[in-house]
Amino acid sequence: MTPEETLNSRRIYSGRVVGLRVDTVRLPDGRTTQREIVEHSEAVAIVPLDARSNAIMVRQYRKPVERQLLEIPAGGIEPGESPEAAAARELKEETGYSAGKIERIGGIYSAPGFCQEYLHLFLATDLVPGRPEAEEDESIELVMVPLQEVPNLIASGQICDAKSVAALLLVATAKR
Repeated sequence: MTPEETLNSRRIYSGRVVGLRVDTVRLPDGRTTQREIVEHSEAVAIVPLDARSNAIMVRQYRKPVERQLLEIPAGGIEPGESPEAAAARELKEETGYSAGKIERIGGIYSAPGFCQEYLHLFLATDLVPGRPEAEEDESIELVMVPLQEVPNLIASGQICDAKSVAALLLVATAKR
């Protein structure tokens, strides 16, 4: 498949978390159209799994969807930081746990139809509890979820964000 040629790119917004640009592109058949693109840096998402096969998840209110979601810990990669270091940092910040072992289990684009964000997915094991260091604008509740309950929680819609569904299914499938 032939890539779309970018003819023009115009920045609409640049914020702390995201940017928005509109690209004018030429399609393979010669027609032109516009693409609205949300710019977001790469991020990490972590499945922390304790010795009893409980996934340590976070429940937090998400304003864009106006509801609380049950999610795996996640966050952005800082400039110059490796995905592995970001995973360890985000795990500590959101849950308080440190991991003796962090392994990459995959990666996903969160919404490639309009957003460039790529998430590196990790499994964290050999966990040691500690104090969470959540950011000022975060209000997080920890929830222990037995790994065997994950498929039912996904099917019922109780776990419904893409990063959590993808990473938890990767881990649950591998553990069978």
